[in-house]
Amino acid sequence: MSNTFRFRMTRADWVALSTAVARRPWHFRLVTLVASLSAMVFVMAWIRSDADPSRSMLSEIVAGEQKWWPMIGFFVLFAIGMMNRHRLAGLSARVGFSTMPIADKEIEVTLGKDDVHVVAVDGSGFDWRFTWNDVGRLIETPERLILAVGPRQGLPIPRGAFAKEADFAKIEKLVRARLPQGVVHERA
Repeated sequence: MSNTFRFRMTRADWVALSTAVARRPWHFRLVTLVASLSAMVFVMAWIRSDADPSRSMLSEIVAGEQKWWPMIGFFVLFAIGMMNRHRLAGLSARVGFSTMPIADKEIEVTLGKDDVHVVAVDGSGFDWRFTWNDVGRLIETPERLILAVGPRQGLPIPRGAFAKEADFAKIEKLVRARLPQGVVHERA
């Protein structure tokens, strides 16, 4: 079995990679959201009212003396954004894909004993190497296996890069065998 394979880096691969590495577990996102909203409420308790400097903005909103719909609307939009931050990262990746050095280029991936080597086949100079110890998360989606190397880096291995499902399964087994103990495995 060859540890080397090629595939064309498509926009869908890049968006899936960006979305997957930015996604955090729902409970982490929920705790972050509650902490952020709580901080906003505390800030509103410190901000003084324009009409009565002896009162806070929060006390006026609670008493119904100030319009609170804009603030609630902001909180709702903020909450939606916080819970779906990974989708915003995917949107950013979709827009910025054409600026990537490997956009729509064929890349060759070699899964070595100690590291992973990724190089652009066209000779454009893209050459990236990372060790198996650098992989922090293994993210499995229905279409790809993603090696997350950092908070915004990783390598998508698309199923479509292999002629047979059995070839992809062999690569997946090899990847799992080479990853160090304790690497987080997620299914997206």
